[in-house]
Amino acid sequence: MAQETTARTPTTTDEPGSAQDERPESEPLTVAALLAEPLLRNTLVAGSAGVHQPVRWCLPLSELSGTTDREGTVVHAPMTDLHGDTGAAKVHTVKRQGAVAILVQLESLDSAPGGELGTVIAEAREAADEAELPLAIMAPSTDYRTVSQLVATKVLAQSTHVLEYRDHVHRALGEILARGAGVRALASGMARMAKTPVLVLDLDVRLLAYESAAGTQKPQPEPLIETLADYLGRLTAQAPSATPSIEPSMLAPIGTAASTVLIASPVTFGGEITGVAAALDTVDADPHDRAQRRIITHEGAVLIGSELLRIRSITEAEERTRGDFIVDLVHGRFADSQQLQARARYHGFDVDASYIVAVAEPDPPIADQAKAVRQLNTAARAVERHLSETGLPVLTTQIGGNLVAVCPLPQRADNKTGRETANAVRELLSERLGSDARVAFGRNGIGAAGIAASYRQARTALALGRRIDAPPVAGYDDLRVFVAIGELARSENGHRFAAELLTPLRHTDGNTCTLENVVLAYIAESGNLNAAARRLQLHRNTTLYKLNRVSRALNMDIRSADTQFMIWLAHHIDILQKVDETLDAELVPPLNT
Repeated sequence: MAQETTARTPTTTDEPGSAQDERPESEPLTVAALLAEPLLRNTLVAGSAGVHQPVRWCLPLSELSGTTDREGTVVHAPMTDLHGDTGAAKVHTVKRQGAVAILVQLESLDSAPGGELGTVIAEAREAADEAELPLAIMAPSTDYRTVSQLVATKVLAQSTHVLEYRDHVHRALGEILARGAGVRALASGMARMAKTPVLVLDLDVRLLAYESAAGTQKPQPEPLIETLADYLGRLTAQAPSATPSIEPSMLAPIGTAASTVLIASPVTFGGEITGVAAALDTVDADPHDRAQRRIITHEGAVLIGSELLRIRSITEAEERTRGDFIVDLVHGRFADSQQLQARARYHGFDVDASYIVAVAEPDPPIADQAKAVRQLNTAARAVERHLSETGLPVLTTQIGGNLVAVCPLPQRADNKTGRETANAVRELLSERLGSDARVAFGRNGIGAAGIAASYRQARTALALGRRIDAPPVAGYDDLRVFVAIGELARSENGHRFAAELLTPLRHTDGNTCTLENVVLAYIAESGNLNAAARRLQLHRNTTLYKLNRVSRALNMDIRSADTQFMIWLAHHIDILQKVDETLDAELVPPLNT
């Protein structure tokens, strides 16, 4: 297969002291280049508008029949096949099947172009001009074997030049990679070979390198980064099972001069996109220079993928260590204070400082897929970097699809500080994930014990917020009723009280909704029967009938304010008990809440 290959051989150097090497040709073998060969020179009689098409192989007309995937094929045909009206039909058929030229072999030297021959294939020539399909009349000696050998030799020669240049670029950049010099050194080597600035971004759209060759200026990176971020977004939006193409793409940078383009190639490893490498180019660049830059960008992206994998392995190991420390902190799982002190020193954690824990739940929840988990981890790092800009180191990780941020507080922090932190977490998470998020935060706490307590409070507020339709950012102290009845809900008397009142209402079900729902709607509407019926979407008489059933089931008058308060209290105790049971199954409860 022909690729962007070499026909002329000027030289270039990729690094100081490196050997000179052949440069790749500006473009693949075309019909025009093929017809410029001595064997086929001055043979074109029609279809000159299509001579720019690339050539891949040659086939006789008899073997083209019945196929549809012959793109880049040169067709060899005897003169007799293009006589009369059938010649025009065959030209159009050949064009539809992907052929790029028809080479017609004369039967004898007596039949030269023009005269009688022009009349014989007049229909074919007219059809070739219409279809922009080059049609050439060759000498009798140019049989199929001769022409096919010529095409194969030219295509193979160009492919060989490309492979040699790719190998040269790969070896030059591979030496840089082997020295462990890093991404910036690889980008610098690419820039020297391409003689143009080179950018490298990771999957988080962070600029890892922006290097240029000596004597070249670098434009402002912001529009280039914006363009590459959009390119990465399109690539990562593909189905998880789709294999990304690593062939370079031409991109027009947003907000820059119309003459500027980017040659971008995704950085992949193991079929997974990990970033993007790009070289600057111009619209009117020399074609063979562009072919060079495409090869350099492609080969550079391959080796940068190896380097990013190494960096990511180190980063993920550090994040796992830090994540394990945060998990142990919020769950209170340290065996003794010595173990806590040893791990705290490694992570820069002050055991005597004041902290607040914020827990964010994306909406919709994060799916259990590698891509979604990676996005949440990326968002966690962004939150950590932003919140740490205040000078106080923040620890973040993801636990069970939620983002957990352990935030140190200044000495005179109050509830307003915790709310500002939670709002910042929600804003950053929504920006990174492109969706909303619910954030809850606990009370201020000191050291590891305070963090465990604050985390439980934040998780409690998060779970209750979903049940009572709380604001998207809520603190534990905002749930005043639940905080007040916390001890009662966890006591034996509280359990018994809620069960005695709610069990009869749950066992005595109506046909459309439980009696518990009916009485709760009645209480929510302050005892207004008509408003309760509208809320339940029931007839007024049906609602009244169900309320009478509630009174009989409880042996109490539901219209009494005391009865309504007891059911309201039992309902809130029951909600808090269910939340506590869920958290107890996951957490080790702190001593003080």
